[in-house]
This record gives sequence, structure tokens and C-alpha cells, in this order.
Amino acid sequence: MSSSIPATTRALVVRGKGDIALDPSISTPKLRDDYLLVRTTAVALNPTDWKSSEMMMGGNTVGTRVGCDYAGIVVAVGDKVTQPFKVGDRIAGGAHGSNQAQKEDGAFGEYIAVKPDLAFKIPDFMSNEDAASLPLGLTTVGQGFFQGLKLNTPEDPVKTPENILIYGGATATGQLGIQYAKLAGYRVLTTASAKHTEHLKSLGASEVMDYHDTEAALAGIKKALNGEALRYAWDTVSSNETADFCAKALAFTPQSAASGEGSLHYYCLLSVDIEKIKKVDARIEGNVTLYYTAFGEEFEKWMVFPANKEHLKFAQKFWEQTRKLIDAGKIKPAQTFANRGGTGLEGVLEGLKELKANKVSGGKLVYTISQ
Repeated sequence: MSSSIPATTRALVVRGKGDIALDPSISTPKLRDDYLLVRTTAVALNPTDWKSSEMMMGGNTVGTRVGCDYAGIVVAVGDKVTQPFKVGDRIAGGAHGSNQAQKEDGAFGEYIAVKPDLAFKIPDFMSNEDAASLPLGLTTVGQGFFQGLKLNTPEDPVKTPENILIYGGATATGQLGIQYAKLAGYRVLTTASAKHTEHLKSLGASEVMDYHDTEAALAGIKKALNGEALRYAWDTVSSNETADFCAKALAFTPQSAASGEGSLHYYCLLSVDIEKIKKVDARIEGNVTLYYTAFGEEFEKWMVFPANKEHLKFAQKFWEQTRKLIDAGKIKPAQTFANRGGTGLEGVLEGLKELKANKVSGGKLVYTISQ
């Protein structure tokens, strides 16, 4: 490791159930052969960051470093890295926060070890803060749309527009999903608070239903479909209530347009009662994606997940395509709220409290770590 890289760094670490704290002097992560070492310039917050510390995902995360989304400057490159990253590059990417199998992982530190497969060079027109808001969300979109729902990609858009329901369009991930679905030729129906309607339509949504009135929102979807099929639903909120909503919307599809078990497709980001939604309509096939499988490494949450090389291969291919879309300015970051409550890692701690208290709507909290 270069002598210019400090032996210790500051990082946010899980100390106990619901207890994330700043460690002012923890060992700088070792440079693994297929990893990069990065000096962090900005980070973005996701619900999984605080949930992991609550042990809501299972297992014991004490001693792990927190955080998934980062931007930074490459300071060292592992010997087996094949991606075209070099020292000095300004990049953003996804880290495996609260990783029980490799406790040095995690984005919320001043120096971090990251996998280059889920990273991109930040174009000159994009800020570190905006770039940091993208990786986990885009990886999740890829897993849900193209690995799960088997949608067409922007490189091979559908010839005739098909309908897709995105529940939670105003979430940071939902906003990215709307753009990707539009680029792939789909007609996007989404749910959000009414105040987000114009913004979501500017991203590519055709119809925005206010989720506060469930019956009215479902009626709006049925009217918008006008007898057409709705074969795909992607649920960014992922509760049993939102799953039920998606199931009822999928059930509007006429038998003539989609018949037989597994002809309607529902994917979510957190586990829900799939058998319950199948009772709404037996045609529905449901499943869940998990961001962490994209690294292709064994890890533990509520169970041990073996290394899944196929998921890594998918992520590599997806990010090859996504880097081009980002460079071309075709993917816009969701709205970001910068340095709410403070800057640096101290600000991140305040942001995690806001996120846990459900005080963040319509965008993503981001924090400047360094210049």
C-alpha cells in the first residue's frame, strides 16, 4: 500500500443493535486483488444502512462498517482488477455495507475498499453527490427489471409499448426505474404522492396515481389500462399492503391477454407474502431481489447466501450498459438532499436518524465527505 495512504481511517461502525457510531481510528481496509481502494468524497444513504444495524436483516452485524453508496477518488488498484480504472479516477459505485463475511467493507468511511464491477467513472458534468446517489438504486433496477421481470433493455427496447406498474415512483429507486423502463420502451404507470406527479411525468411516467386513496388509485390504473394487459409490477416499497395493491392491479389483465400460472409478474425489494398475492390472482408469479447478491460473494443476513457467480456476471453486463447511459446523460439522478444535518460522517449519522424516522420523501440524502 502506498505510503500516502494512512494506516487508519474514520468510519461508521455497528457497535450494537441500533447503534451506529463513528470510529475515529480504525484500520484502513486492506487492498484485495480484485478490489479498489478509494478515498471517499461523498456518500448516499439507503434504508438498508440503518436496518442492518437493527439486525432487521438477521445475524450479528456488530463490528461491520456501514454504507453502500459512495463517490470517491481511486488511490490503489488490486492486481487482478480488469476494469479500466486507474489511480486518480473519480468514480462512484456500490459497496457491501454491514458485511458480516468481510467486516472491512462498507462505504461510510474516509478510505474504503470497493468492488470495481459495480462502479463507474463519474462524467465531468455530474457532481460527486449526485453520482453517489446512483449505484445501489441502479443495481436494484437491473436486478428487478432484467434479471427478475426479464424486461427488454434500452439496447433492445420493446417494439410495441407494454405496461408496467412501478409502486413507489417517487422513491429514489423508483425514479431511476421510471427512466430505465421508459428507455426500454415501456409505458409506466406509477404511484406517488400527488405533489410528485409533474416530476415523475418528466422522467417518463405516463400516469401517476396518488397512493393515499387505494381504491381511487386502483380505479385510475384500471381506467388507464382500458382493457390492455398489465403483466409487470415492480414494488419499491415492498410491504404486504403494497404487494396486495400490485396484485389487484395485475388482476385487471384480461384472461385473453395473459392466461395461465406465471403469466403475470411481480417483483419486490423486501420479502412479502407471495402466497397471499397469488390468492388475489393465481396467474401471478412473485419474487424478491437482494442487492447484495450482485457482488458474487458469500454473505450472511437472515441466512447464509452462497457466492452466486451468475448474479455477478449479470451485474457486470448490466453495468457495462449502464455506464454508457450515464455518460450519455440518459440517466438522471433522483433528487438529492445534500448535507442535511451536517457534513462529513457526523452528518451521515444525523441523516441515518432522519431516514429511520421516515422523514425523507421524494429523493435521497447525500453527504460530502471530502473534496
